[in-house]
Amino acid sequence: MRDVSSRLRAKLASLSDEYLAGPARMQLPGTKTVADELAFFALHDSYHAGQLAYIRKGLRYPGLAG
Repeated sequence: MRDVSSRLRAKLASLSDEYLAGPARMQLPGTKTVADELAFFALHDSYHAGQLAYIRKGLRYPGLAG
């Protein structure tokens, strides 16, 4: 995960404003630009992290953070 995270951060940092403002490449709900698509994926990932937190709580495991 550390390897993937560092590579992802480096790639995101290398994207130009022009590229991010370019047209969306996938047909995702409410997306018009590449930046919109990235925001969609970040929200989607966060949603699933929240689901995992509820499952952990239901199983009486400690929280994911804090």
